Amino acid sequence: MSVHKLRFLSALFLISLFLLSSCGYRLGTGGTLATHRTITIPYVDGDWDGDLTAAIIQAVSQSGNFQYRPEGGSLTLQASVVDVTDEDIGFRYDRTHSGRVRKSIIPDETRLIMSVDIRLIDNLTGCTLIGPVRITSDVDFDHDYYTTRGSINVFSLGQVTDVDEARDAAYTPLNKRMAHKIVDYISDY
Repeated sequence: MSVHKLRFLSALFLISLFLLSSCGYRLGTGGTLATHRTITIPYVDGDWDGDLTAAIIQAVSQSGNFQYRPEGGSLTLQASVVDVTDEDIGFRYDRTHSGRVRKSIIPDETRLIMSVDIRLIDNLTGCTLIGPVRITSDVDFDHDYYTTRGSINVFSLGQVTDVDEARDAAYTPLNKRMAHKIVDYISDY
């Protein structure tokens, strides 16, 4: 083997070794939360039925970024429902019982809006890593303004209207949407 060929192969070997070792690049530890693997989520303040808390726990478990622990996690996610409002966003003309159009307008679509403040705390140091941060989510739902599930007059016997039933049903997707926004926020930190 000639000297030139030997030098060429040696140089090729060194260049290949240099390139294959990624130029000395090493994987870091990632973001601030990469060293934390477990999270505790106490009940969300203002979550009157526990559905938001359950949705957050489910979203954390499904994300794969943290392992949920009822207690003793390396992080604690504190959350508090600050505000829940609704606003009418869709309208139609009211009708008489015979179907004639009235001059009045009634709502038939509503947006339910929830705001939650979150803080993420390192349980080892007691330091707040994230927050307080306000996260807002919303969901739209349709409804009939005057109807109920039964055939009883809507205003007799204190019946719940379709608006109330639809609002109650809208909390399930709202809680899920809020939970995913919270988990996405802390996972991207």
